[in-house]
Amino acid sequence: MLSTKVLDDLKSFKWQKVIDIGNTLDDLSDHQWRFMKGFIAEILVEECSGSLVYVGDIHKDYDWPKHNLTVELKSQLSGPMYNKSGLKRKRYTIKLNNTRGTNTKEVIHDDMVADIILIVNNDGAYAIDKETAIKYTKHLGDGFEIIIPSEEVIELTGKMTVKTHYQTNFKEQIKKLITESIKQL
Repeated sequence: MLSTKVLDDLKSFKWQKVIDIGNTLDDLSDHQWRFMKGFIAEILVEECSGSLVYVGDIHKDYDWPKHNLTVELKSQLSGPMYNKSGLKRKRYTIKLNNTRGTNTKEVIHDDMVADIILIVNNDGAYAIDKETAIKYTKHLGDGFEIIIPSEEVIELTGKMTVKTHYQTNFKEQIKKLITESIKQL
């Protein structure tokens, strides 16, 4: 269970900016660039949180020194949190990890789940605490997946729409940075 202070802080993140920028990353949706879309979302949430510290570790993306917690982000910007009527969907599916065929565990262990899992969709954000995540985790051949009813998620934003349309060219900027870095070697 997350404390009221933790929930208040989660809700105070600049979620509108996350949604606005997150919805401009379509050029990174193809197979080769999808990892970068997730990485940009991780850095974006760090910047919009004001207090998360990106660490990029296995099973956690951030430390949250303010609350002495770990946080994992699951970016699902290509899909909605809400249905067409503006209501939460009946259940959510979150792929917790992909072990690339190395998973030998049948049961998820505490050290494989951050204290908070943040999920950002294209129209809102929600959180799941560690205990709830473990409760609804199902074993897959290649990792674990959370299948959770909407009543169990902690809604952070309400339904959001894009208010500011940004023109981004992350793909070109990344290519240029890599090219320039190679030239300097």
